[in-house]
Amino acid sequence: MFDFTYFLDTATRLAPALPMTLFIAIFAFFAGLVLGLILAFIKLYKLPLLYPVALIYISFFRGTPLLVQLFMFYYGLPIFFRSLGFELDFSLIDALYYALLIFSLNSSAYLAEIMRSALLAVDKGQKEAALSVGMTHAQALRRIILPQAFMITLPNLLNFFIMLVKNTSLASIITVPELMGLADIESGRSSKFLEVYLMAALMYWALCVILETVFFKLESRLKKFRKAYA
Repeated sequence: MFDFTYFLDTATRLAPALPMTLFIAIFAFFAGLVLGLILAFIKLYKLPLLYPVALIYISFFRGTPLLVQLFMFYYGLPIFFRSLGFELDFSLIDALYYALLIFSLNSSAYLAEIMRSALLAVDKGQKEAALSVGMTHAQALRRIILPQAFMITLPNLLNFFIMLVKNTSLASIITVPELMGLADIESGRSSKFLEVYLMAALMYWALCVILETVFFKLESRLKKFRKAYA
């Protein structure tokens, strides 16, 4: 029988995991964005040696499930390093660090393609105009091209962040105590799986609705700038 009182009480038990969920998503988003920009430029300019590496990297992280990547790095890396003769105690490394690494690498592959498309969408005349007034390529990129690219692709970036928040639930597989990880612990302790997982689902939903509302207001405020860059 559904325990409604326990269901409501579960919210207070799971709430402490929300900061961890947001931390993983925010860290992975910004770390992935930095690396993704580097990969996007490598692909755009087809830099020798780095170009094929970037192609393989992006293809691998976009073409394999995130869950598989988590298992591969969390369980596979210690075995790989031991085979090379590194006698390190990997049990001392918190699972959170593995999660941050994998989520960042995975995000960078997707954000690389998002940013590459955005950079291609910026009118080439913008760069030519910047160079004609004496700007260097770096100045034109920093002051003209990148701001426009970010404004053009802003909805895609915000939607990706929301998707990333939901994907953090996979970190529970490697024992990271984010929202889903704490839900696993609580459900195992109480054996009231329906109440716990239903509350976890509602908390993810509420978090995404809040983010969507905030992002909608942000987009509305920046709408005039996006129109100017469209």
